[in-house]
Amino acid sequence: MGFTGCGTIIATTGTVYIVVYGWDFYNLYMDYTQQSWGVTSGTYVLYNVPIGTHFFEAEDTWGWIWGYDSTTKYISAGVNYVYLYPY
Repeated sequence: MGFTGCGTIIATTGTVYIVVYGWDFYNLYMDYTQQSWGVTSGTYVLYNVPIGTHFFEAEDTWGWIWGYDSTTKYISAGVNYVYLYPY
């Protein structure tokens, strides 16, 4: 006896690894919503990010004038990488 009537499961989210390069402390944002506070250079993970185009930012905790970077990236199902250089 096998399974019948089961359709294909289509993923609707992805995992995003945000890789930050810098020498200070940064706040991380996705689509203008803060995701992390006061992080240093390193890799940070966002799970269950909806598939589609998203805007990512890293801003120095002292303000954008001290360090800022942003990028827009299409997030697909599975693993995605975003690289930010806010120095």
